Amino acid sequence: MESPVTVFTQIPDFLDYLGSDLATTIAKTTALANLDLNPKFPFLCSRHYADLIKKANDPAALLCEILPTKDELKKVDGFVDDPVGDLPAGKSDCVIQKYDQRALIVSTATCGARCRFCFRKNYPFQNTPDVARQVSHWLNTHTDVWEVILSGGDPLTLGPGAFRELIEAIAMHPSVTTLRIHTRLPVMHPDLVMQHFELLRELPARFSCVLVSHVDHADELDEESATVFAQLRFSGWTLLNQSVLLRGISDDAAKLNALCRKLFEQGVLPYYLHQLDHANGVAHFEVSDDEARKLIAEIRTKLPGYLVPKLVREIAGEKSKTPI
Repeated sequence: MESPVTVFTQIPDFLDYLGSDLATTIAKTTALANLDLNPKFPFLCSRHYADLIKKANDPAALLCEILPTKDELKKVDGFVDDPVGDLPAGKSDCVIQKYDQRALIVSTATCGARCRFCFRKNYPFQNTPDVARQVSHWLNTHTDVWEVILSGGDPLTLGPGAFRELIEAIAMHPSVTTLRIHTRLPVMHPDLVMQHFELLRELPARFSCVLVSHVDHADELDEESATVFAQLRFSGWTLLNQSVLLRGISDDAAKLNALCRKLFEQGVLPYYLHQLDHANGVAHFEVSDDEARKLIAEIRTKLPGYLVPKLVREIAGEKSKTPI
């Protein structure tokens, strides 16, 4: 009988759903030997992602992305609560501006998952009930802003009404010509993306539209993500992907090569490969800059240049990403 669960918030329920076939994998994965069943940063995983894990070629990698361990409790020098300077760049409860003539909207505190390496895992999230009004008011006095970036949380977790209201508030400002959405939902909750498709299909007639997916491993991509991306491309969206370089997940040239190629098969161009942001609780995922450069050099020999992502880091206070 099919499980009615669409989201797991309790680790034992999640592990029960994965079943005994993955028990050995979980037990043997060093990074998962230390599960934290009551993490400060709450556990959250969609059933869709659990299904991806069940059919993955490399289930341990996907498990490491989603399961909390006691390594997250370790205090490490240089790892802080706000590693990319979001709080000093805040212009209102929901607007962050780090770069000239562009603005990022923290549209919601809700995500499709709680990725264990999240750079905002210590961010003081709150859902702003009047986010559309606040954004419109801020744009009224910042008429030089030409690109608005919807982030969060995940903007596509908003209900259709709230999402449309936010889009309409932005569209009232003729200076805004580019709309960019950052989302993990094509691999976490593709059904939640589909609930917005009536509006998403309309938007390229009103903005230059860019969707940046957050995919870190080839096993996260399946037929449902391919359908989402195909419909967006057909509607006129530019599709890019950014990944985080993660110890035990993507710190391998063959894995990065497979990810870049599979993204391209689904119509998405690799865009950024981020070095880990130094948020408290994520140090165990770090890959050194020297290792990162070697990985990029190796995949450059295997892939055409347009499929090699830019290796970058975000430094708080800088006016752009910093190439490595």
